[in-house]
Amino acid sequence: MIKRILDILYPRRCILCLSSAASLSQNDIDLCPDCRNELQLVEHSCYQCGIPLQNTLAGQLCGQCLQKSPAFDQVISVYHYRQPLVWLISQMKFNKKLLIARLLSQLMTQHLLTIKKNGQLSLPDAIIPVPLHHKRQYQRQFNQSEELAKTLSDALGIPIDIQYLQRHINSAQQSGLDAKQRKKNVKDIFKVNNKKQRHYRHVVIVDDVMSTGSTVNEIARILKRSGIKQVDVWVLARAGRP
Repeated sequence: MIKRILDILYPRRCILCLSSAASLSQNDIDLCPDCRNELQLVEHSCYQCGIPLQNTLAGQLCGQCLQKSPAFDQVISVYHYRQPLVWLISQMKFNKKLLIARLLSQLMTQHLLTIKKNGQLSLPDAIIPVPLHHKRQYQRQFNQSEELAKTLSDALGIPIDIQYLQRHINSAQQSGLDAKQRKKNVKDIFKVNNKKQRHYRHVVIVDDVMSTGSTVNEIARILKRSGIKQVDVWVLARAGRP
């Protein structure tokens, strides 16, 4: 009854084209089918770093991962980092659009549930969202990686741990930096919270966008140094290499 009243007072619309509720996708997703089809799923990718590829066999690695393996073990990326997803992520991250955060969390979760149903998802002991420095968290009042992780945690029944890992250095933002600068920018900015350390064997890092992979690689390095054996990465969007 309450939901019906809210639908009358605040009718649902597609977040992108603003079409009415009658045209929205199923599963309570605030996107119409046409706009949802504009989001491009990553169909083929490197097993380890998740970089989109033209065509791959199961478990195939890209040339870069064959030459030098990253610290993480596997990346699952849902969408290509292209418009209109770029705009949606920007609105979620920098304008605190909680409705968009809910939408993107649902889309990511639905995709991972499909992979799980097909028996292709290795479930971890815990989900660790990429942390913000406490100053940036205070400024934004919002951590997009946490928002994505919360929905995944609820749907998959996996605990989320926001205390295990800390960003103890308030580094510059990665946007605008090249690959070499990004790697240097995140060096040693994370640390394990020894007071909250758990005995995990397998964890998943959750983030909104992966480009060069410098941030998640540094996190995986720190986590493995703490004794964790397997570190995977789940990201909403994956950019191609520049």
